[in-house]
Amino acid sequence: MKILIVDDNVAVQEIIRDILVERDHNVRMASTVDEAVEKIKSFEPDVVMLDSWVGDEDGMHVISRAKEELPNIDLKVILIKSAAELAPTDNPYIKGWVNKPFKSSDILDVLEEMKISEAEAVEAESGRKSKRKKKQKEGRQGGILRRKKPEPVEAPPDLSESGIEFGKSYVMFEPEPEKIYEFVSNFDTNEYSILIITSDRAKAIKERFSYVSMDVVPLTSSGRSGSMEIQGLGSLIVRISQFISEKSKPVVVFDTFGDIIEANGINKSLIMLRELRSGTTKACTFALSVSSAPLTDKDRSILLHGMYKYDKE
Repeated sequence: MKILIVDDNVAVQEIIRDILVERDHNVRMASTVDEAVEKIKSFEPDVVMLDSWVGDEDGMHVISRAKEELPNIDLKVILIKSAAELAPTDNPYIKGWVNKPFKSSDILDVLEEMKISEAEAVEAESGRKSKRKKKQKEGRQGGILRRKKPEPVEAPPDLSESGIEFGKSYVMFEPEPEKIYEFVSNFDTNEYSILIITSDRAKAIKERFSYVSMDVVPLTSSGRSGSMEIQGLGSLIVRISQFISEKSKPVVVFDTFGDIIEANGINKSLIMLRELRSGTTKACTFALSVSSAPLTDKDRSILLHGMYKYDKE
């Protein structure tokens, strides 16, 4: 079987490769989304073992990019993910998953189960009943995805209990982004759409929130590897405005607004924020975390104009 391993961690690549090569599989490896798409086109793998995050990019970009360039490709993906991350059940190309940390048997079992599942699907398609029953292992590390009805979710507490009101905007004066993350955790992602603008790695933000559904835009000086350029404020305004227009209850969070100020200057940064807030015609919450140390009293008063200071302990 031809298998492509997509992971930005070289050590993980080599571990999986050794497991598969011992079973005589033909293996190739990729460390970025771009490289993965090129190898899917040239290598034509039977299976792609895909890390849920490749560098700072969502691993799902490999699937969407491959489908764009090869519309008729038959992708079969095994997702490599953290135990806290939910395996997406709405993506037909993801055939199974393996949780980190994994054992050799986890990798081999999920591949075997995928083959069994596909064989049974062929039998069902031809009108024959499957005679094979798959064993289910309690507490297993990996498995084949079953498309089932989602479990009912318990209703979250009222947002107002946290002292937050959707549609209002908040600022946190803090040297490090801590209160801002507590602020974000008050929003139920089943009801609100969250966009976090950060100078941290997207993967680090996703891990902090246990991979719940949210959009993350990392800012870097170069704007490479799925990030946006921190000095490209015009492009950032467009990106945020698009997010707001597409979501019914958008929440836009700047977890380190001080980095934007440092890269662009206080005036440009405040103008960007003002344009975003004044250009929004629907209810939206903006929140930002910034150190008060480099700010003048005037800067603070401008930030607090139309924004509430969030200082809940």
